[in-house]
Amino acid sequence: MERSRAIEALFVTLMASLILIVMGLVYFMVTLWIVKLGSRMAGLSPDANWVVFSASIIVVGIMMGSAIKNT
Repeated sequence: MERSRAIEALFVTLMASLILIVMGLVYFMVTLWIVKLGSRMAGLSPDANWVVFSASIIVVGIMMGSAIKNT
């Protein structure tokens, strides 16, 4: 009985981790698109490395903000 609960807990943890990773990637891709679109609207053409860097900083800020809000 205890073993089946452990396997179930492991499965739930793996599925939750997978869902969170996919959601993080989706959020990052949307944020990347928004940063690229915003820079184009401003008439800028930054290097791709800076676009990825700024999108990652925004996503980290969003994730930390939501984690702090929920505690």
